[in-house]
Amino acid sequence: MSAFALLTRARLGMDPRPSDGGAGDLVTNGLSFSYGDTRAVDDVSITVPAGTVTALLGPSGCGKTTLLRLIAGLERPDEGAIHAGGETLSTPDRVTPPEKRRIGMVFQEGALFPHLSVAENVAFGLPRGPERERDVEQALELVGLAGMGKRSPTSLSGGQRQRVALARALAPGPEVLLLDEPFANLDPALRVELRTEVASLLRALGITSVFVTHDQEEAFVMGAQVIVMRDGRVLQSAPPSELYSRPTNRWVASFVGEANVVPGQGGAEAAETIVGSVPLVEAGPAVCEVLLRPEHLALDAGESWEVEELEFYGHDTLYVLKGEHGEKLMVRASGAPRFVNGDRTSVRYDGPPTVAFEA
Repeated sequence: MSAFALLTRARLGMDPRPSDGGAGDLVTNGLSFSYGDTRAVDDVSITVPAGTVTALLGPSGCGKTTLLRLIAGLERPDEGAIHAGGETLSTPDRVTPPEKRRIGMVFQEGALFPHLSVAENVAFGLPRGPERERDVEQALELVGLAGMGKRSPTSLSGGQRQRVALARALAPGPEVLLLDEPFANLDPALRVELRTEVASLLRALGITSVFVTHDQEEAFVMGAQVIVMRDGRVLQSAPPSELYSRPTNRWVASFVGEANVVPGQGGAEAAETIVGSVPLVEAGPAVCEVLLRPEHLALDAGESWEVEELEFYGHDTLYVLKGEHGEKLMVRASGAPRFVNGDRTSVRYDGPPTVAFEA
């Protein structure tokens, strides 16, 4: 399906990728890969539903980019298999070459050819023929660069260059699109603007996409599903809201947002903690650690806690509190600061049921 066909279907409000009952899913089964003695990807099994965007989230060196390279066919797995569109693309014995996969890829740096025009860059992977020029124009229109085909990449801003890289990946009408931290080198304001536009575009086109990032906010904006990786392994796969409210362990809880993890005594419906009774989504261990998101804590005048630091962000205020025995808590409250450094306060839990981990 060419860029022209994708754009036409999106304009008509049609499903660009009609459901095929899961046959078009991107799937890895028990995938492993090593660089020498270093296990970069370790027994990874994931499913990216057809027509959706999945974000791969994790710290630098966790295996995200290596997993993307395996899916693209740039590396051969040591173990496991990769399937897409009902076809087996990779096993330890056989790898479909990258150019024979209907997979587009957008790199962190864009990787444009400076000696070619914008249009020539977009046309680079397209077969010659009467529809080539039309598909280039349609791909540029998709990313908001209509009429800029004759420009040189060197005359463009960073955001525009990444749009060209995206147009080049979309022009052949890929079945799968891989994006490797494409906004990492942009300034913060442009990064926010571009990720919102790209998220909307991918949803409209219905292209099965994998988006790699180490930024939790970016992963939540881009992904209908977020997969958290660490040390080459998948720790959790879930929609953003579930990942945030029900992380599988303490590390995930801290990685996907601000987190207070405090000692507790679990029960069937609640845990007793330093801020009082806290409701649980399910029964917690007798000796446990309880997740308290800062925005789920409320401050009142009191004596138990001292305001040690505060940061005002306009829409809310972050307080760092110190307890009588040196405990620390983060609390987020909407609006301007009600307390200042040195004030004494009390803290209570004012949020939904949360999770408790084994101590």
